[in-house]
Amino acid sequence: MKALFINPPVYDFSAFDLWNKPYGLLFIIDLFVKNGWEVFYFDFMDRNHRFYEGRKKEKKYGCGKYYYQVVDKPDIFRDVPRKYKRFGLPDEIFIDFIHRIGKVDCILLTSGMTYWYIGVKQTIKICRNIIETPIILGGTYASFCPDHAAKSGANLIFQGGDINKFVEFFNAYTDFSLSPVNNLAPYWKVYESLSYLVVRTSFGCPFSCYYCGVKKIHPEYFLRNIDGVTDEICENVKRFSIQDVAFYDDALLCNFETGLEKILSRVRKNTCSINYHTPNGIHPRFISKYIAEFLKYSGFKTIRLSVESFDKKIQKQSSFKLFFSEFENAMKNLIDAGFSKQEIGAYILAGLPEQTIDDIIDTIRVLKEFPCKIKIAEYSPIPGTQDYEITRKIYPSLPLEEPLFQNNSIFPLWNFKDKWEKIKQIKQIAKDT
Repeated sequence: MKALFINPPVYDFSAFDLWNKPYGLLFIIDLFVKNGWEVFYFDFMDRNHRFYEGRKKEKKYGCGKYYYQVVDKPDIFRDVPRKYKRFGLPDEIFIDFIHRIGKVDCILLTSGMTYWYIGVKQTIKICRNIIETPIILGGTYASFCPDHAAKSGANLIFQGGDINKFVEFFNAYTDFSLSPVNNLAPYWKVYESLSYLVVRTSFGCPFSCYYCGVKKIHPEYFLRNIDGVTDEICENVKRFSIQDVAFYDDALLCNFETGLEKILSRVRKNTCSINYHTPNGIHPRFISKYIAEFLKYSGFKTIRLSVESFDKKIQKQSSFKLFFSEFENAMKNLIDAGFSKQEIGAYILAGLPEQTIDDIIDTIRVLKEFPCKIKIAEYSPIPGTQDYEITRKIYPSLPLEEPLFQNNSIFPLWNFKDKWEKIKQIKQIAKDT
């Protein structure tokens, strides 16, 4: 049997390769490989593709800019003073790839942000014009907007990230059969080369923040097998000769002693120096003196702290997962361990329901007293979250069900005078640190 796996292009105002790979899809590929299938893979967002030769603008630690083309803005974005773009490899390369691989028995697409669905629909349309075969769509968009995704052209929509449920789903709704496989790992061999590795030591999160949709994908928080994660890092660092590893856990420091500490201690015995990064944000309350020193000793170069807000109302909505005193303690421990301002960033949320510009500026002013870079995390309501339901009641006239309106770059819940000037103002205040 033959299967084609696809990571589609992105349609958005901006996109940057900040250690971005379709991690969940790579597990599904491993499942098919271990069931004896022949697999083909096309990643529109692969910056190591030969197309980038002479075009690639590499940034620090393996990150960089995607190739893009300016395209017409959807009508819903007509008042947004920014260019709309299609990011990723040109369709012509994909079409040539499909013709070369010939007939396949099924196609599986992943999907990223809900408001990236234009890339999903365009990719499915191309496939339909060339190959007549079942198309299965999964990922974030499919999980949060299944009814909308059902109109994408795909035959089947899979929701969530449970691979055992995927096996049941696949066997029930297709003419093929898969057997469950223990100890699956992301199948990185589908890439010819990599500039970095993406890793998760766990899935899910023990917290229940109003604005977070992680439980829609992984309802339960669980750690992966530490031997499996250790092997994943060691084998692929050597295979691709890479030096940068980014952790995308939602709660990286939870169960530190039985998780991250053991994994990195074992990795250190088997590989050369590695630069580690935490783009998804880590919880400051867990950063003790020992953990800060361990992170520094292990080679962490990018520390991102999930601060979100010091506003009491917003803190309540985030399960009070951070108090100011805990942030102070975390910063002291990181600085004492030797981390510099350039290595520490603090995420704060902007655009929450009923949040004001002054709320954000107050949090920025507090953070400016500390040696860290302030990062604005743009907010949009995610279907299935508590904040989404709250938002529907507060703003009943907003088209929240339209995935394009869930684009956080447009700050969908803000509709006040001089909106874009105010947004520019807070970004500049945050930048002047």
